[in-house]
Amino acid sequence: MPAEAQPRHVVITGVGLVSPLGNSPQDLWAALRAGRSGVGDVPHLALDAYRTRVGGAVKDFQPREFIKDGKSLKLMTRPVRLGVAAVELAVRDAGLDAADSRAALDPARIASYVGSPGHAGDRDELLPALDISYHGELDLRRFGADGIAIINPLWLLKSLANLVLYFLSLRLGAQGPNANICMSGAGGTMAIGEAYEAVRQNRADLAVAGGYESLLDEERLESFEPSGLLYLGNGEATRASRPFDRDRAGFVAAEGAAFVVLEEREHARARGARVYGEIRGYGCASSGLAGHNTESAAAYEGAMEAALADARLDAWNLGGIFAHGLSTPASDRAEAEALARLLTARAAYTPVTAVKSLTGNLLAGSGPLEVIAALGALGADGFLPPILNCEHPDPDLGLDYVRGSARAGSFRNLLLNAAGLGGTTASLVVDRGAA
Repeated sequence: MPAEAQPRHVVITGVGLVSPLGNSPQDLWAALRAGRSGVGDVPHLALDAYRTRVGGAVKDFQPREFIKDGKSLKLMTRPVRLGVAAVELAVRDAGLDAADSRAALDPARIASYVGSPGHAGDRDELLPALDISYHGELDLRRFGADGIAIINPLWLLKSLANLVLYFLSLRLGAQGPNANICMSGAGGTMAIGEAYEAVRQNRADLAVAGGYESLLDEERLESFEPSGLLYLGNGEATRASRPFDRDRAGFVAAEGAAFVVLEEREHARARGARVYGEIRGYGCASSGLAGHNTESAAAYEGAMEAALADARLDAWNLGGIFAHGLSTPASDRAEAEALARLLTARAAYTPVTAVKSLTGNLLAGSGPLEVIAALGALGADGFLPPILNCEHPDPDLGLDYVRGSARAGSFRNLLLNAAGLGGTTASLVVDRGAA
């Protein structure tokens, strides 16, 4: 019988982000350390017609800094542009932007995984065609005869859910394993988890993975306002997102994208790549529930336990937790109950933070952004960011929420949670990586 193969270590060698807290890991870590919220006005969208008046917007975004080809730019809506920009930044950060640095890579061994929002089309380009075809009800004959003729010919291409995956694969000539994962708030975390599995299982040597989303457009806001999940107040913007607080009133709509480059450790060493950290475990689960409030403590537990088993750790080994922390009553309650059951006697000694208190909810972009946030906890000057606005912990189950200010330390074995509408949960374990 052949000897059992040694496990392959999967390290993070590049990061890229565009977010409400800045467009570099240094900007992100500085804002998180200071407890500075990115929730505020939304410069690119008038919110007068909506019940929510605040959001976590990407400021001063100039897509031509990242997307040089004008024809490609015309194919991209704002969310896709955010995603492609984050991909480009991750590729540059990993030292893969120059042609000679990619020459040694085997295209068949490069994997691509993206958490996406699904439909990406521009509603404003479709509405005129519907308007002239609607007389009490939609007249399909009129739509076919007159409506289609005035639709932008590129509209269908712009609507494809896998556009960022396409541009990512094109950027590196990637021909290896790939997937476009539409799992709402869990999608980006699952993309990183699946990419980790591809590299660990020797199906790829290098992978680019992450997620993107913008809830700050008319169609998305109109979809979420009736759900009861969205923050609809018009109070002080920086106090709107309040995970695990008694007065939480829904998640804050936000936008952004984050991607990481994952690499087999020896492959990274051979090309002299910088190592930020290591993915040690991944797990996912589902609640099996229907409706809007589909998250359950059991689903969170299932994902966390699977990730810990994959990492060959138990809850006592955890140095901290980056919670999903959505800031809705049901989701936070389910996650807190799951954390209390997982940690048992360690609950009072394992710090818990929640980045969405500072960014709002980027859906598929949140999980990957929080992976990059967690990398700031791993070094000698590490820290866990505070949960903003967590003034009256609820439910109060004895968890050690990081409140008030950032907590300094050099942390190990961090557990990160994500959850999506529909009840899917995903967890990752991130640790320091040997250089």
